[in-house]
Amino acid sequence: MRLSELIGVHSSPDPEVAGLTEDSRRVTPGMVFVAVPGTALDGHAFIDDAVRRGAAAVVADRDVAAGVPVVHVESTRRSLAEMAARFYGLPARDLQIIGFTGTFGKTSTSDVLRQLLDASGRRTGVIGSLGARYGAFAQPGSGLTTPAPVELHAVLHGLRDAGADTVIMEVTSHALRMERVRGLVFDGGLLAAIMPGEHTDFHRTYDDYVAAKRLFLDCLSPDALLAYDADNRAARQLASEANVARTAGFSLISTLRPGALNLQPAGGTDTRPAFENIRLSADGVRFRIGAVELHSTLCGRGHLRNVALALTYALAAGVPIEMAADVLKDLKPLRRRMERYSVDGREVLDDTAAHPESFLAAFETADLVPHARAAVVYAIRGSRGVDINRRNAQALADLASVHLIAPLIVTASLGAAGPHDIVTDEEREATLETIASRGQKCVFEPRLDAAVRRAMEATATGDLILLLGAQGMDRGRELVGISSGRNS
Repeated sequence: MRLSELIGVHSSPDPEVAGLTEDSRRVTPGMVFVAVPGTALDGHAFIDDAVRRGAAAVVADRDVAAGVPVVHVESTRRSLAEMAARFYGLPARDLQIIGFTGTFGKTSTSDVLRQLLDASGRRTGVIGSLGARYGAFAQPGSGLTTPAPVELHAVLHGLRDAGADTVIMEVTSHALRMERVRGLVFDGGLLAAIMPGEHTDFHRTYDDYVAAKRLFLDCLSPDALLAYDADNRAARQLASEANVARTAGFSLISTLRPGALNLQPAGGTDTRPAFENIRLSADGVRFRIGAVELHSTLCGRGHLRNVALALTYALAAGVPIEMAADVLKDLKPLRRRMERYSVDGREVLDDTAAHPESFLAAFETADLVPHARAAVVYAIRGSRGVDINRRNAQALADLASVHLIAPLIVTASLGAAGPHDIVTDEEREATLETIASRGQKCVFEPRLDAAVRRAMEATATGDLILLLGAQGMDRGRELVGISSGRNS
């Protein structure tokens, strides 16, 4: 591909392009370097490095001298997304893309929806925090839930060539603000609950967080179907603003006055399945829609909402409810998504709980699992700021007190946390001081392996261990197996 084809305008000179990147460290001879300003670093400061590594051209949004052809654009961030799509042959045009945003449950809900759509004949790939996958195609990703544009369009190209015709894509508030999905048109959408307290390092206020989520609406096709959590005020409001053909909301709250949730979307009609006779138990959740009894094997209130949102979209998209019932009864939790397993006579509940609401859901699920005593190992959220860690610590301390947890073990996940998840001194102190201020005792173990070993030593057959926390707890199951003398 020539540079002129990549940027969409005439270029002279017009070198052949071997690839493109916004990371100068990834430049190899013949690539185009796009100087994108980031939240911490500005790509324009690395132009010389990119040229030394063999960049054939540079794309910049200010006057620079590089010794190679320089293309000036209004916004390098926007241009990167557009160029990435062209370089990989506009793969999104051959796919039905369902975008998905919200605070919690995107990964689990996407997997449930994938199975529901596949049962009806779709060939559905997924892009999200577990990477991208469809059939034999698997891309673990680079740590971003929504990949940066070059990786995103490469993945879409791979999914298309692997045979997918539909892709469910998790879309974060960061991705929307940073325009990673610019140029994509979503044929469908899902809005999970949008909760306060998330990403306060990036969004300084809840209003700013919701405003970033509102950008999702700009990506929706006018013909799109949008499913949403009608119990969440922000999701409900955004759905009412969506200029789409159809919306479909779900509510699990039965005490609202009739018509309280009936908000007409800006562009079309709204439907809402009635979830009735909901019963939670250790083997999942049962509920009724109309005359059909459904059973999901996924445990807990959080998974109930995940299933409800996926099912709401699927039913509105034409999946027969009897077919959906067959899918739900065979669901398996994804890794660390309210995952339950047994190790050395102990029940383990393993979840990426990283917000007060998700802690509440985890403890509610724990109550459904028969056990004598319970211990908790919690991984502090590293490099996410003091505010969310204070909120988490307060919720954790109060829930541990109510549920008679002993011991409560807190860890900084040394020896296990990746470079983007290192716990700062301020985050550690905020967590421990907040727990103490709530009158709750805890044990701090800096290393994750030592924290897990302590939990195993404090429990016995018939007891329950909760492994809670996001990325810092990802090796928890492995370490439980090691502590028990075998790999689980």
